[in-house]
Amino acid sequence: MAYKQFLPQVNLNFQMNRVLTHGNLACREEELWEIAPKLITFHPENWFKEWNNLARRAESEERLMHAAYYHRMSEFFLPDGFPEKKAAYEAFRRFFYQAVESTAFEHFEVPYQDGTLPAMRIKALGRERGLVVLHGGFDSFIEEFYLQVRTIPENGYTLIVFEGPGQGRPLRSGMKMTHEWEKPVSAVLDYFNLDQIALVGVSLGGFLAPRAAAFEPRIAQVAAYDICYDAFECFTHNIGAEFREKFREMVLSEKRDEINALLEAVRKSDDMIDWIITHGMYITGAADPFDYFHYWTHFTTREASHRITQDVLLLAGEKDHFIPVEQLVRQREALVNARSVRSRLFTTAEGGEQHCQVGRLDLALN
Repeated sequence: MAYKQFLPQVNLNFQMNRVLTHGNLACREEELWEIAPKLITFHPENWFKEWNNLARRAESEERLMHAAYYHRMSEFFLPDGFPEKKAAYEAFRRFFYQAVESTAFEHFEVPYQDGTLPAMRIKALGRERGLVVLHGGFDSFIEEFYLQVRTIPENGYTLIVFEGPGQGRPLRSGMKMTHEWEKPVSAVLDYFNLDQIALVGVSLGGFLAPRAAAFEPRIAQVAAYDICYDAFECFTHNIGAEFREKFREMVLSEKRDEINALLEAVRKSDDMIDWIITHGMYITGAADPFDYFHYWTHFTTREASHRITQDVLLLAGEKDHFIPVEQLVRQREALVNARSVRSRLFTTAEGGEQHCQVGRLDLALN
């Protein structure tokens, strides 16, 4: 599947391509083109309505996986507290598990703090060549990865996918995201009694997985899919360079009142920025916009990279709208003690130039 231009807004267009990248397994492309004109003017409730309509249609036609993905997209931009968000999330999971054979994977609940981390295990087909542990990033669901990663067991690797704090069910039970990702990873390794595994972090997981590798010696190889050297930069890189530096200094100087006043004014005039901040506060547990941005200053491998001694694979897309491509070089150069470092920049000419190679997932997986 090539990357398509459904909408002029970069992030909204990316979300539609996240579904299309799985082809007709997850959607009917003509249905995405059908709702695209109605989504040009962004509002979370309108986004919900159009995707929910597609989900209901897919349900009525017993297209179970399509219904699951459409419900997922319908809840994506709804703020926490909307009853429709919870209902759509539950519908997404219900239709997903109806669509997939019960023998396709095993379910586990990994004890962690006062709750559990959901995990699924797909055993290698034939002789096991190794074991891969994979996780997402900013509010991802393990079910979303199934269509993407099921080729890994087909190639002889047992795969464990888990949801950590700030993701999926743990988030919805009140478990907020942490930058100390070695803690949930260690809990998973303890539970399955694992050693010398390969860890893959997707999206913001491009920070989380290397961070875990810096403090967890049972990780033998780590892949950043894609790289995320500095998450604060990712969340601010689309504003002007001069103001970006001033804003960072204001955050680091803890000018709470100034930051909050500035962001409240911007939120009133931009629904997308309002969603980013509102949703981010929900995931992180931040009390206000200042806390939210200050929180992201901890999400950098700048101080931890020298502790990484494993084999490292770094992936990046040259037109990633979320992660500045120059972070690839900075991350690579910071890995001064890694056993080995390989990096791969995907270009427009070959496909895979977008965030996490949406449009050509096969390139990244290979």
